[in-house]
Amino acid sequence: MYDAIVVGGRCAGASTALLLARQGHRVLVVDRSSFPSDVISTHFLWPHGMSYLNRWGLLDQVTAVTPTHTVIDIVNDGIPLSGSVPTSLLREHFRDLHGDDSGVVQSYASVRRRVLDQILVEAAAKAGAEVRTHCTVRELITEDGRVVGVRGRAADGQEFEERARIVVGADGRNSFVARTLDLPRFDERPRCTFAYWSYWSGFDPGRGQIHRRGRLGCAVVPTNFGQNMVLVWGPSEWAREFRADVPGNVQRALDFVSPELGELVRTQGTREERIYGTLDQSGFLRPLHGPGWVLVGDAESAKDQCTAIGMTHAFRDAELASAALHRWLTGESSLDEAMAAYEGRRRSQNSAAYYDYVCTLSEMRPYRHDELQLFVALRGNQEETDRFIATHADIAPVSEFFQASNLFLLNDAAKESSAGYSVFDDFAATSRTYQQNLFA
Repeated sequence: MYDAIVVGGRCAGASTALLLARQGHRVLVVDRSSFPSDVISTHFLWPHGMSYLNRWGLLDQVTAVTPTHTVIDIVNDGIPLSGSVPTSLLREHFRDLHGDDSGVVQSYASVRRRVLDQILVEAAAKAGAEVRTHCTVRELITEDGRVVGVRGRAADGQEFEERARIVVGADGRNSFVARTLDLPRFDERPRCTFAYWSYWSGFDPGRGQIHRRGRLGCAVVPTNFGQNMVLVWGPSEWAREFRADVPGNVQRALDFVSPELGELVRTQGTREERIYGTLDQSGFLRPLHGPGWVLVGDAESAKDQCTAIGMTHAFRDAELASAALHRWLTGESSLDEAMAAYEGRRRSQNSAAYYDYVCTLSEMRPYRHDELQLFVALRGNQEETDRFIATHADIAPVSEFFQASNLFLLNDAAKESSAGYSVFDDFAATSRTYQQNLFA
């Protein structure tokens, strides 16, 4: 009998297992993959994601092999912003969510999953969790309406059955645990992005860059092995035309969204791997917990990749869920009380507002005139620029930055500062060009 069986051994699962094992609980982790290995992922960690690694004593292993930066460039329709997530907001975020702000760091990084997941799995095993790879869960064991264990097939082909006080579903947006329990999806957002990315060597982009123009976006960030991850994305309704010539359209999208980045990739870059892609980025929520089970990470809340928040949120869920389960497993609270506390933090008003923010961005509508004026106004206000970046990264509450009084002050300032930006010269004509299909 285990205290917890964790289905899924990557960001959400390995982290949950690591934290529970360190608290003295008997934990089994099962994953159908072997490690190290990659998985479809934009593999970006915002500063609070890096802070979790630091809180868990794993950050040095990541930074030893991964470039890190604190300042990021965001360019919307040619309007550049540069800033970082303020340490003060990071500390406030951790105090509100976890009750302490230990381990906060201001850096971000793009960490390949073959690097990060291996570090997490090894840390979970070192903490005392039993890790089984190449292990497929085929069935949830239920008794009297409660999940009490799993059945599956081990790496050697042998069938196994294990039982636990709780089963943690940490197996991604297509979660076997969720599907087996026939959990409903709610607040579904079918409009989303498609995304394609690969890895180029041969040039130095400096720090991370995020670009938007019209209905397309692109990003570049240094990652492991002396390479740069280059990503392009757009509205899902353009996916079919984009797929007709993925390599060519990746370059065309780069040239359109950021001619400088497009030129850099074309003239100096060497692509080191195939181009990866994902088409289903639709957002949805699932129930968080039930009799004998709990979900963490994308299994519970799947969001579009456009803000690259997935791994950071997986770490958040791991810390929240493991803390709640520890209180129950040690008898400090009932399971209902522990899960109510977990749900209260995960279903907060701020979480709902950020989910809506991501889903709205993922529609990839061209920015309105007032939104572009806002970006221009931010250029003259570093404090508000940093707060905008913190809001985009889910550190500062969306409702605070986008409240009417704040936007009124910023847009009022923008009236005088928007002159000289060509995007405002003939906004109606510019907007029409954005509606045209780039790949016609």
